[in-house]
Amino acid sequence: MARPPAWRHTLDEARRQALVAIDFYNRPGDRRSFSDFIVHMHLAWQNLLHADRMRRKAEIFYRETGGRRLFKRNPDGSKKTWDLMQCLKHEFKDNDPVRANIEFFVGLRNHVEHRFQDSVLVVTAAEAHACIINFEAELLRRFGADESLGNELKFPVFVQSLSPVRYQEQLDLRRGLPAAVSSFITDFRTSVPDDVRSDERFAYRLLLLPMKGPKTEADMALNFVRQDDLSEKELQELLGQQGSVIIAEKFREAVHGNEVLPKAVAAAVEAQIPFKFGVNDFTRLRKKWQIGPVKAGSKDQLPKSDGYCVYSPAFSQFVYRPELVDRIVAAVSTKEQYRDEVGREAQLKSANG
Repeated sequence: MARPPAWRHTLDEARRQALVAIDFYNRPGDRRSFSDFIVHMHLAWQNLLHADRMRRKAEIFYRETGGRRLFKRNPDGSKKTWDLMQCLKHEFKDNDPVRANIEFFVGLRNHVEHRFQDSVLVVTAAEAHACIINFEAELLRRFGADESLGNELKFPVFVQSLSPVRYQEQLDLRRGLPAAVSSFITDFRTSVPDDVRSDERFAYRLLLLPMKGPKTEADMALNFVRQDDLSEKELQELLGQQGSVIIAEKFREAVHGNEVLPKAVAAAVEAQIPFKFGVNDFTRLRKKWQIGPVKAGSKDQLPKSDGYCVYSPAFSQFVYRPELVDRIVAAVSTKEQYRDEVGREAQLKSANG
């Protein structure tokens, strides 16, 4: 049997750390540890990004200044790997809600004391929920549906949301939040743009209602309804029905975000410039810029691919991000630029497109 690649072990560790984190979060009473949840999700994200970069043969080690062949070393002599914040800079653009969510917990990590952790948990539950969902989404996007944590997790049994008498307890926990922690949370939330703060990838919120009627024919304990698909009248009618309802932004399993195949890249570029631009032009340009696969069908990427493409298990090839479209458009907008970058004279598009 062939020996598994090194990144496989790192990916397995990422999945294990995520499951441990979720276990700590869902434990009842004194067995719960929100601080351990934060620590293990930190490790899960770091290992996930390391695994993907290792698979793509991208850099994960710190190098000495001025010496590309010299690596920084840990006290035991091993090469020093990138920390999570360094990975985020290379894997997500600024103000990406997923990146902002992770950075929130990186900063929160040093503020959580065990005796106040229940207070912190109550205030940051939406961000914690988003952190887990984001991890699963990135796991699927980078490595495919076979790596999902879904088969190993179940919806937790709980009583808190079903007991209105505990609402006061929730308020008391919020009031018990230490000033330093409260300031950090408030300052971080206000520091991110409004569209990031309201994005479900930064904070994921649910409205839960108890079941009062009999089971449905589907025999499900939970029914999921997408809130954006309901009119105001339908929403009010739904809230008034007997039965089990969760109103939420339902997580949609997706392998990709905004990444597209080469043909779509070429079409997007051509739509924004006055010249014809085809797949062959795109291929010539991305090779010149050292972006994408080393050769057709390869999983190995060229050295300057970071931020512009990612390998897709679903398509068995690289897919490309909007940032590359923007870069190409900016580079070939004039005849002179087009000739210099693409290596041939630009041809104007016909009047009818």
